[in-house]
Amino acid sequence: MKAALDIFFNNNGYKFTLDHYWRELRHDQKWCATHMAKDGGKEKRKLALEVDREEGGEGEPKGRPPGVKAAKAGCKKKKSVREEELTKLQGVLEMKEKLSRHKLLDRLLAKTEPLSDMETSLKLKLMSEML
Repeated sequence: MKAALDIFFNNNGYKFTLDHYWRELRHDQKWCATHMAKDGGKEKRKLALEVDREEGGEGEPKGRPPGVKAAKAGCKKKKSVREEELTKLQGVLEMKEKLSRHKLLDRLLAKTEPLSDMETSLKLKLMSEML
C-alpha cells in the first residue's frame, strides 16, 4: 500500500487523499469485476465469478447487483401489487361499512318506542341508500 501511495505521489505530484473511500470500496463487486490483466491488456475484464474465486470467496459466488433500470422496474411491479392489495382492502372496508349501516337500520326498525326526529331522518336516509 505504501509503495502504491508513493507511486501515486510521484505520478501526480500530490498525496492520495481518498484512501478511506478506497478501503470501503476495494472489495465491492462492481470494482472487483473490472480487473486489468497482466499480459498486456488482451483480456481487460474478467467475469465476476472468476474474481470471486481468486479472492477466495466463501461458499457460492455472489451475483451481480441489479442496475438502476432493473431496480426501478422492480419498484413498479411492487407498486402494482400494492395497488391490488389496496383495492382489495378498500372493497373489504366498503363491505364493512355497508354491513354497519345495515345493522343500524335493523336496530332503528326494531325499535318499539317512538323515534326522535334525528332517528327518523337517519332511518329514511339509510332506507334510500339501500334501495
